[in-house]
Amino acid sequence: MRRLILILLVLLAPSLAYAQQKIVIDPGHGGNDPGGTGTGMQEKVIVLDVSKRFKTLLDADTADTAGGGRWATAMTRSTDVFVSLTARSQYSNAQNADRFMSIHANAFGDPSANGIETFSLAEGSQGAALRNLVQAEMVAAWKLTNRGNKVANFAVLRETAAPAVLHELAFITNATDAAKLGSATEREKAAVAHLRAIQRHYNIAPYLPGTPMPEPDVGELAGTVINDLGPVEGATVTLDSGQTMATDAEGNFAFTGIAIGTRGVTVTAAGHASRMVDVAIAKGLRANTEIELTRDDTGEPVNPDDTSGGCSTTGGSGAGLALAWLFAAALVARRRRARS
Repeated sequence: MRRLILILLVLLAPSLAYAQQKIVIDPGHGGNDPGGTGTGMQEKVIVLDVSKRFKTLLDADTADTAGGGRWATAMTRSTDVFVSLTARSQYSNAQNADRFMSIHANAFGDPSANGIETFSLAEGSQGAALRNLVQAEMVAAWKLTNRGNKVANFAVLRETAAPAVLHELAFITNATDAAKLGSATEREKAAVAHLRAIQRHYNIAPYLPGTPMPEPDVGELAGTVINDLGPVEGATVTLDSGQTMATDAEGNFAFTGIAIGTRGVTVTAAGHASRMVDVAIAKGLRANTEIELTRDDTGEPVNPDDTSGGCSTTGGSGAGLALAWLFAAALVARRRRARS
């Protein structure tokens, strides 16, 4: 039974990544609770802006079928209102959230304190796995001090049923960090970092909605095989990649999904000398070529070890030997008669 369960989990795992996931986004503080303050900014304003941007990206990712994932999104607050810690967890639980992502900004009396950190309730959990990805993506996006992945008994982590993370963007009290927090461009990067983290968490290749998917480095090849009389039907066309096909009644062939670069093409056909040509394949384009074969007027090659069909030299030698024996026998008989 255990083995059967494991097999089912392996089979179902890929589909889980493409199922719609409910993500609850939690902008910290709000209303009469400004959160951290410093460098002319309030935490509640900064984190609400990043959270809204993150939600917009998740919704756009769902609408864009070219890549990414499918998400149902909700926010514990979408305006400047106060929401208690308990109410935030209760809201997430009522939404039956799959993941809970709380966004904050740090503050400290010493303005030299700086950097990025992310929390989960415990190590070795789904929350910790998501935490690690959020931290990695944010450090890569903002290139500030990496304060590491941490655990804490924060109420929103403890009381929320879904795997949860609490992320501290940077220190609002540090001049270098505050330059990131105060920039709309950088806040958009933070939202993208959170998108990439949740995508990776669900084994989805990071994808920015609205971004054209990269075209594969392949092209196409079409052509015609002819001889001096016209098209050659049934000729075998083989690429150096191993792809092969036979020409149709008009001598035509076509390949798709060919790696770009110079490709070797070999053509063989009964009654013709084989031929190899090089064709340049460009990304996203179709190369066209005409390959002429030379007819072999001597016919099919003969196996030198095959003597079937008769070789006159061998047959002639056998006849000569028989005649010699007949002549010798007649001569002996004549001599015997002469003696008698």
